[in-house]
Amino acid sequence: MSSQAKVDGSTAQLDMEDPPPSIPTPPKRQKASSFSNTNISKILVFALCIFIGGGIGIAGYSVFASRDIQQQNAVAIIGEGPDNQGKAGKTPPPVVCGSTVQCGQTFTGEVKLTEDLYCPQTTSGNCAITLEGEDAVLDCNQYMIDGDIRVGNGICLRNGASAINCNVQKFKDGIYVENGGEVNDCEVMFNDVFGIQVQNEASSTTKMKISNTYIHDNAGGSGIFFLGSGESPESSETSIEVNNVKSNHNVIGMSFAGVNVKLEVQVKDSETSNNSGSGIQIDSISAAVDVELDGIISRYNGRDGLYVSPLIVGGEVKVKGDVNLYKNGLSGFFV
Repeated sequence: MSSQAKVDGSTAQLDMEDPPPSIPTPPKRQKASSFSNTNISKILVFALCIFIGGGIGIAGYSVFASRDIQQQNAVAIIGEGPDNQGKAGKTPPPVVCGSTVQCGQTFTGEVKLTEDLYCPQTTSGNCAITLEGEDAVLDCNQYMIDGDIRVGNGICLRNGASAINCNVQKFKDGIYVENGGEVNDCEVMFNDVFGIQVQNEASSTTKMKISNTYIHDNAGGSGIFFLGSGESPESSETSIEVNNVKSNHNVIGMSFAGVNVKLEVQVKDSETSNNSGSGIQIDSISAAVDVELDGIISRYNGRDGLYVSPLIVGGEVKVKGDVNLYKNGLSGFFV
């Protein structure tokens, strides 16, 4: 059964039963083969260390000597600080051979993993790895950050930091973000509460972007949980943009909430299916919320395909393109 909703003078198609066109699945982790990728990369890094200096080469060899050490520390290429980003007018970041990323470290520049990072010792409230500031970028290179015992946070992004090409599993929260940032081309799974949790401080203006990411099987909470809070909608503003994201088999697929803030939510070409609660949930306490949905699939959820709280004090919900909300436990669209 299909119905049409008139929104801002345009017509949006709401399909409650017929199967929707498929959304391209975000890229998944592709592990390196046992020799060809992993070992060759080690040999190349080791050879480069010898070329630059014999002493560094010896230090680099010790990193590869023990598999136990490889599980605890991931060999990385690190460019620290805002002046080493290779931007126009700035010096490109140096290649630092033999450096290791250890569980619990904080970085303000670029970091690229060349091994999985295994951090079962991450404690409650702490992070396996932290990126601080807009110049901080973690490229996991499709390697895994694994917490094993579902405690603490996997990746922490603060004040505009970014994470790309990461696979994160078995923490309390897979990725924890404060005051904006970016997550791209990641897979976040098997965490105890949230896949990606995003929060902002009072009286700040923050922006968050999540794209090309697959979030699934996070047992206790939402695939994406976004909370914007401030002093009032007039003084505090926050926004989140979600593009080409699948958030399936969680409690709630995507949850967006505002408290005393102006909240802008844009979800495009994304899917929330087979969650035990609602697919997409919009909540508010004294917040003005603007929501734009374009090309959404939300199906086979235990409650609603899309739930919008009656406590929103201002703003509007815009629906564009095809929005398919069908075969959910309670309703397709609850307002």
